[in-house]
Amino acid sequence: MEGVSSKEKQRLLQERRNKWKQKKAKAESQKQQVTNKTESVDRIEDGSVTKKAKLERFKRRKGEGEAWSGPENQRTRKRVTFEDSDDDDDDRNVKLFRPDQTQDIGADEVETNFAGEKVNAKRGEDSLDAFMRSMQNSRNESDNLVQFHNDSDSDEYHENGQEFENYGDGIQSQFKKNRKKKVRNLNFNSAQLEPFVRTFYTEPEEISAMTEEEVEDMRLSLDNVKIRGKNCPRPVFKWSHLGLTSDIMDLITKKLNFSSPTPIQAQAVPAIMSGQDVIGISKTGSGKTVSFLLPLLRQIRAARPLGHDETGPLGLILAPTRELAVQIHEEVQKFIGISHRERSICCTGGSEMKRQIHEIKKGVEIVVATPGRFIDLLTLNSGRLLDTKRITFVVMDEADRLFDLGFEPQVTEIMKTIRPDKQCVLFSATFPSKLRSFAMRVLNDPITITINSKSLINENIKQKVAIYNDDQEKFQGLLSILEGRENSIKERSDLEDVDDKTIIFVSSQQICDLIYFRLEERGITTYAIHAGKPYAERASSLEKFKKTRNGILLCTEVLSRGLNVPEVSLVVIYNAVKTFAQYVHTAGRTARGTKSGITVTLLLSDELNAAYILKKSFREEEIETHNEYTKFKLIEMGSKFENGMNSGKFRLGKGFGGKGLDHMEMVKEQKLVKEMQEMGPEQHNRRDTPATEGSDATAGGESTSVTLQYKFLQNRNPDNSVTYSAEVNVNDLPQLVRWETTKNTTLMSIKQETACSITNRGKYYADGQNPKTEKEEPKLYLLIEAPDEKDVRLAIELLQEKVKEASKKDLIRTVKSGKSYSIV
Repeated sequence: MEGVSSKEKQRLLQERRNKWKQKKAKAESQKQQVTNKTESVDRIEDGSVTKKAKLERFKRRKGEGEAWSGPENQRTRKRVTFEDSDDDDDDRNVKLFRPDQTQDIGADEVETNFAGEKVNAKRGEDSLDAFMRSMQNSRNESDNLVQFHNDSDSDEYHENGQEFENYGDGIQSQFKKNRKKKVRNLNFNSAQLEPFVRTFYTEPEEISAMTEEEVEDMRLSLDNVKIRGKNCPRPVFKWSHLGLTSDIMDLITKKLNFSSPTPIQAQAVPAIMSGQDVIGISKTGSGKTVSFLLPLLRQIRAARPLGHDETGPLGLILAPTRELAVQIHEEVQKFIGISHRERSICCTGGSEMKRQIHEIKKGVEIVVATPGRFIDLLTLNSGRLLDTKRITFVVMDEADRLFDLGFEPQVTEIMKTIRPDKQCVLFSATFPSKLRSFAMRVLNDPITITINSKSLINENIKQKVAIYNDDQEKFQGLLSILEGRENSIKERSDLEDVDDKTIIFVSSQQICDLIYFRLEERGITTYAIHAGKPYAERASSLEKFKKTRNGILLCTEVLSRGLNVPEVSLVVIYNAVKTFAQYVHTAGRTARGTKSGITVTLLLSDELNAAYILKKSFREEEIETHNEYTKFKLIEMGSKFENGMNSGKFRLGKGFGGKGLDHMEMVKEQKLVKEMQEMGPEQHNRRDTPATEGSDATAGGESTSVTLQYKFLQNRNPDNSVTYSAEVNVNDLPQLVRWETTKNTTLMSIKQETACSITNRGKYYADGQNPKTEKEEPKLYLLIEAPDEKDVRLAIELLQEKVKEASKKDLIRTVKSGKSYSIV
């Protein structure tokens, strides 16, 4: 160490001493461990604490009812009473834990650890190590059991905790600890939230033209739809009213075989597509899944696609059980499989989380999940796996079951992570008060839609029907009913004081008077009331009817509402009703309060509308009580009318020749042709304009529509994908037709129905003018674009219909004004 200062020498010597001390301490520690083990063995060999002595002392304590407890240096005796005296014999075969390693144990000898599992104790293995290993194995089993429980979302693991009673308090506390997973609460700033479109429904003209009475009757026909809330749109009765794309229409009508919307779909889909929160209450199997999938997919497709750094989702569907979640996911796959534009994943307990995480990292638009598993995903990676800021549509299916299984805390936590301006829909089979309070907290001013077919007709009313071929046969049927009623009253009057009144409803004043005189000729006394009689006479007849025992009242529909005579036990509907509302109120004149009654409807074989109403109103057991002919005829007539409604031939409330669009067009065109023929050909100032081949613009009023000129294009993109477009010429259309065709409401309705992009291009050139050079803008045209050829074709067809309607309006207006007009 020459050349080294004294201070440096001292530092180096000190480092050497420290290293030597550390080695010495480590060696002494190892030596002490070996000494402790040796002393333990020596004590046993010396006989100070022999194995035999230990065994004898254990048996003596057990026989005396004593046991040792506490540390070895502070042992205290406890008295223990053993009720079973045969335990000594049983315990002789019990293997004791031996804390030594010098015992001669065979390599293949089988022992049992404390957890009850068999282990092979190899020669020379430390008994303490084997004991600690068995402890660790038991702890791992407990952890696996707890993890299995956390991954389980079915009702058997949430309704009770009986599965865990035999696994100790430690596992129970661990289970409770794992269940209390905290999700990261987000602070939403409205300025930072990305806006989204939630309104996609435009009410069709066919629905807008309906009166309030017709709307009420339609809701009655849809299994008595009840509405609570503000600004609920009217129900639809065709899929085309919803503005669905052609591929979705084909899937629903052809593959899923939904010829028309179910009651919940007819009312809930327009309500959800109008952007409002909705509570739908309907029985299982009524079509609720399609009711929320159609608006969900519409909103997702209108939103900005997920970025490369976004995992999604955009829509969340919560279900109470794995089975329901899988079922919903399968339905989602049917809808998104036709376009391949969206991705969906089903996340439930018991399924592989690793695969779900992998799929989510790639980005998904729709997540169908049970609440427990969704919270698991929310808490992964410190809450950075799922991005809930993009969720704009939330569905809670079978919400009553969610609460029955105790998922309310989980659902509440999930809702805290989602933007407050989301659209939320809730479907349930029942609506208990607890669910109502939760819905008011989560949903924003929701519309409640209740489907309840059982309440259409009072349960105390027994419904019957009789079908006849002509009016004379029907009148004879009425006489038979009244005769049978009179005989029944006579039989009962001998035993009790009977007052069974009857009301006969007819459709008009003339029929009322006719039936009155024909019954009077046969000695049957009735009291007739209709609007053609003076008020005093009507009031007098009604008062006599109330006071006369077993009286008969003959009246028109004027008394179908509000008349309350508790003694009425029979209502005869002589002329078939035309609406559900009329039938409900007419039949409701009997069975007032807690009493029961009978309603009999007399039908002619061609009254299909009324047969459909009765078929929908009758309970299944009531139809079965009729004879085979009546039952077959009623079902046949009702089905025929229902098929006619689906095809547009019939309409509920009006029947054939009602206000259906097809019939309205036919009537208008016939009227227009007649007016043109009356005016004569000399007033026609016809001018020919270019039209495509097959134009139906002809003279003489045979047709007044205009066939659009358009150029269809197929475009190939740089990525080899194909899109379709059409350039529709609107410049040369008559002024009113052009305005009607290109106005925003017209184009918006076509966009909603076809999902096409429609834009105005070019500029308007007056008649006879054209662009002078290629640099000038072309004539005014509509550019229709879509990835699917069928959508573009459908948009052109709808545009042609609008042009046809507008041209007729223009022609009718010109005819009424008395001016000369042109047929284009």
